[in-house]
Amino acid sequence: MGYSEILKNLKETPPRALNDHILIIDAMNTLIRSFSLLKAMNPSGTHVGGLVGFLRSLGYVTRIFYPTRVIVVWDGKGGAGNRKNIDPNYKSQRATARITHWGLYDTREQEQEALIGQLYRTQDYLECLPMHQMGLEKLEADDIIAYLAKRASKAGKKVTIVSSDKDFLQLVNDNIEVYAPVKKKTFTKDNIFEELKVLPANYNIVKALLGDNSDNLQGVKGLGIKTIVSEFPKLLTEVSNLDYVFKTAEEKLEGKKIFAKIIHSWDRVETNFKLMDLHDTALDEREINYVESTFKAPVPDLQTGAFLHLMDQDKIEGITKNTEGWLENFRGLTTVQ
Repeated sequence: MGYSEILKNLKETPPRALNDHILIIDAMNTLIRSFSLLKAMNPSGTHVGGLVGFLRSLGYVTRIFYPTRVIVVWDGKGGAGNRKNIDPNYKSQRATARITHWGLYDTREQEQEALIGQLYRTQDYLECLPMHQMGLEKLEADDIIAYLAKRASKAGKKVTIVSSDKDFLQLVNDNIEVYAPVKKKTFTKDNIFEELKVLPANYNIVKALLGDNSDNLQGVKGLGIKTIVSEFPKLLTEVSNLDYVFKTAEEKLEGKKIFAKIIHSWDRVETNFKLMDLHDTALDEREINYVESTFKAPVPDLQTGAFLHLMDQDKIEGITKNTEGWLENFRGLTTVQ
């Protein structure tokens, strides 16, 4: 291609705007996964797996998705409170469960102390990068992420959510995709049906029926996805609601026993739906204003020196073999207007 053609192509390519492609990181999901899997230690013998793994993952997704804005969303203090008010069993198993299983920490208290320490330190590192961190007291990250994604999608902007939490799959549409780090797969409107077997907008109905072990939510005993797909076919073809499921179960009550179980467990199904629904996130005016301000905010500067100083303090030899090169992954964010 000649220089004239290259210049012509550059002129025809519109400049990227700040919110054209927003990369949203589910922060605690990323940190806990890194903390539990990566045994990395610094020369002082301190575990830094959560911190290092988080930063490596952040660099990777920023490089492969080439976003115009990166937003890292944390759970707020007491964030699960609203959902626990609906069901005290929500995530109750996490109060005693250990994250790591390789003997570094003698007690859960030691493990939690280390995790919190790495959380705060991760936030220090992120302050040096050209991205935004968000978190609000009494709000889970899920609610903020869902609002951000839907808000951007309605404006015709592209959103990539980075999380292994399958709840976000209900949001997939023409503009919203979900990257699952464990599977190393991006779920889009083109492949999401293969994963869910139903329309993404109906996935919360499926989860309400099946429950979610990771959130300690029981479903209808004996019910599986194959039965749901065969007995409730509208979930595959049109956006539906719980009324459709209940009425169908009533109509078929004299048939298979599973329909009686669904009716019998209906209170549980409705509660599950409320707990896992991300289409109707209830943010108040103050919370909405806080989230909305991010769309207008300029991207912070890349503070390479401050970042490297933190690494020196923590005796971390490198995020990768070339930390300076890794930092350059984020340089492009500072040039978007």
